[in-house]
Amino acid sequence: MPLTLNDLEMIQERLRDSTEFPATYVLGTAFASVWIASGLAKISAAYGAALVEQYVGSPGQLMSAMDYCNKPLLRSTPVLVSLKGQHEDAVGVAQSIVNRSSPGAVLITGEPEGPAAQTLRAGCLTPCIVSASFPVRDRRFVNCGSIFMLSALAYQLVRQAFGSDVIGAIDECNLIQVYSRAAEGAHAIAQGIAAVEDWQHKQLIILGQGLGSELTLPWQSIFAEAGIATATILDLKDYTHGDHLAAVRANNAIFLVIQHPGTEEMVRIFTSRFITRFPVVVASLASSGPSRFWENLFYCCNTADALTHRLGYGGQRPPKDLTVHGWRGWGSLG
Repeated sequence: MPLTLNDLEMIQERLRDSTEFPATYVLGTAFASVWIASGLAKISAAYGAALVEQYVGSPGQLMSAMDYCNKPLLRSTPVLVSLKGQHEDAVGVAQSIVNRSSPGAVLITGEPEGPAAQTLRAGCLTPCIVSASFPVRDRRFVNCGSIFMLSALAYQLVRQAFGSDVIGAIDECNLIQVYSRAAEGAHAIAQGIAAVEDWQHKQLIILGQGLGSELTLPWQSIFAEAGIATATILDLKDYTHGDHLAAVRANNAIFLVIQHPGTEEMVRIFTSRFITRFPVVVASLASSGPSRFWENLFYCCNTADALTHRLGYGGQRPPKDLTVHGWRGWGSLG
């Protein structure tokens, strides 16, 4: 099922929530922050890190659980993003934060009493725990509701830590407009991809601004977990330096290019050249500021839903292979 007005209303409600988070000074006074997440939570973590870097100018780095735990000397203020704080990776990160005696830490979660939160509290820390009620259980192609909740919390945390005059408010009228625009635009993107012969077996390459951009990451993460494609995400400008040569040799790629104000000319040049050899689909974002993330997310979710219908599992999650899906116990981070 594509996004609905209920989704939009839930997002609006959470974005306007005036709940004050205690100890936001932990992030507000940090020289640098590292945002740690696994799975779909990476999307929300990337949003938070991007807000800090773009509007505050402080370094904000996105890292995986394994990467963080294997860099014990890293002293950036950690922001752990985990829906329930129950997964062994989240608990392992919490323990790693305690082990390195971080002077402050932030946990964004829907479960403030979960194992990760308890691990942080058991250490010599006073963690800033940012939480909100869980959304209604989401049985769609991915848990869209959890992405919306954690992303709204990431925005609220950064806004409170640095002020609305710095981060900028998200206009609700604009959010309604981008929601409607994405509903139509996503249909065209899905059609453009599905029109390619044997598209299910093509390499999907997503190009945008930055290697871990908050705009490209949702496409890679949602498309992979929805069983659509294991997409490659790359920087648009950097890709033209030579990374395109393997795609030219194999001639088996579909390009999805994320365009937003400021990159139109670059996207036009890329498309005019590459479309002579490859299918190129453009996701054209019109919004700016903190709203741009949400417009892109709306495009991504609606496109993913449409493509799951093309693949035959109609907005639901694909069947799981019992052998490889037994992911718990694959190894401790400690």
